[in-house]
Amino acid sequence: MGQPQFFLSVALAAVPLLAAANLNAQGAPAALLDAVPPAGEATLKICLRLEDETPFRGAAMVRVAQEHGNELLGMPADEPGEYLFSGVTSGSYAAVVSAPGYTVLNVSFKIGDGPRQKSLFVPMQPRLLPASEQNSEQKIELRSSPPSSDAPPSPIEISSFVPAIPAPEATPSPSATGVRNFWAPHELEESMPPVDPAVSCPAEDVLRGVGARMSEFVQSLERFTATEKLEHFPVDRSGARKSPENREFAYVVSVSQNSIGTFLLDEFRDGKTDPEQFPAHTASRGSPAMALIFHPVLAPDFEFRCEGLGQWAGRQAWQVHFIQRPDHPIRIRSYSVGGHTIGLPLLGRVWIDPGAYQVLHLESELVKPLPEVALTHEHFAIDYQPVRFQSTGQQLWLPQTAELYVERKGKRFYRRHAFSDFRLFNVDSSQKIQTPGQSFSFTNLSDRDISGELIIESPEEVTRVAPLAIRFTVPAHSQIFKLVGRGKDIDLPPSSVASATFLHDGDAGAIKVDTRLARGAALDVVSTIKLPTRVQSALPSASEAAPQ
Repeated sequence: MGQPQFFLSVALAAVPLLAAANLNAQGAPAALLDAVPPAGEATLKICLRLEDETPFRGAAMVRVAQEHGNELLGMPADEPGEYLFSGVTSGSYAAVVSAPGYTVLNVSFKIGDGPRQKSLFVPMQPRLLPASEQNSEQKIELRSSPPSSDAPPSPIEISSFVPAIPAPEATPSPSATGVRNFWAPHELEESMPPVDPAVSCPAEDVLRGVGARMSEFVQSLERFTATEKLEHFPVDRSGARKSPENREFAYVVSVSQNSIGTFLLDEFRDGKTDPEQFPAHTASRGSPAMALIFHPVLAPDFEFRCEGLGQWAGRQAWQVHFIQRPDHPIRIRSYSVGGHTIGLPLLGRVWIDPGAYQVLHLESELVKPLPEVALTHEHFAIDYQPVRFQSTGQQLWLPQTAELYVERKGKRFYRRHAFSDFRLFNVDSSQKIQTPGQSFSFTNLSDRDISGELIIESPEEVTRVAPLAIRFTVPAHSQIFKLVGRGKDIDLPPSSVASATFLHDGDAGAIKVDTRLARGAALDVVSTIKLPTRVQSALPSASEAAPQ
């Protein structure tokens, strides 16, 4: 895929917007970016920012001209949302900034003498629907220095900053004006929402941009916790909902990666993965994973089509259709019934923020019914919003609500998940950098401290009276390590470890144990909760397991 197309042109400042020449960021000559401005001239950097002050990543047109002169020569800078213009001298200037889904802005400013590089930070304004505009107050603040900078601003005086073009009357989407029937077969295929016919979709840029956001999500996130409230409604054939069943879970999502670039996303509710904790004995999972269809590892499994600039939640968004490729494996979601697992072939539609390339909303449905598990219908709808974690300042786009319409074995149910109180998993930063060698790691995925006993068995050729055992506690939402070696946590040479068993008082699946031993070792993780009496009596006590 090509790099994002940024549009710059040369024209008189008083002339309305003309057709602009395309300039590829990858093909921009580096010499111009690095050149030292001649005496008396400076370089102007215009930095586009989103509402949360993160860089604007979408395709944009940025034009700068002197008050009585030609437009400046410019090109994209190295960072997203930044543009460099050369040949800047003191005087009055006007800039026009436009991007799909955002209001076109006119900025008038003056540049004085001073540093050779001036910076102007421009907050982008999403183009809202008329109904939203009536009740909104848009506060605009331009800066000549970053909001977190302690340095004095560059000598730029901003005289005016106004929308250049009012938002056009937009056609409301079916979801905003009509009643959608989520029980209808192929509802997504037969009710495509309208898009703006005057705006072409840069499909490759959009897919590459959202794919990069998904890569960042997997790379930066180890796990997060949340409170999940679930409402489950049986539904009759007329579509009427019956009395609900309610559940509340301590929800944990864990992301792990391997050396070849693939990853695994696990979900735990109250430290368990058992579907019996769900109403109707049917587990609904996958809301954080669904947007990962755009991740470079999974994207080849789908065929994508950008339908154009549509609308979601009162603002414009790129509207993208997807469908599972029949000649690729199904790796995003599956159903497990009675020990039989089958992948779900999905199609759907996604609404993507044109400035951040983040998924705002995603809907999916089955390509075809699955008689193998008696599943005749599923409609999945997920809303995503940014969550900023106070502990680190990190911002992630996570599911806020997820709705599920399911028909299986002739019975229907509607289910709604709501997530709140998000928190990042507590892992020491030094442990994130490098896992110690010759060690065991213990990860507590639950909301309570878990105590356990690690029992080490030595090879037959190593003479020992009894296995070595150590007791310890793993704090909730934390990870600890036990080092192997003389004088360390496990006072044995690594070669003396043949197998290990970790017995703990948490639920099954609440503790994840990994080993980093050069020779390898067999490992069992056993929960002592609700074990049969005959099994519990066979477990060694601390005194029985202690070395003599």
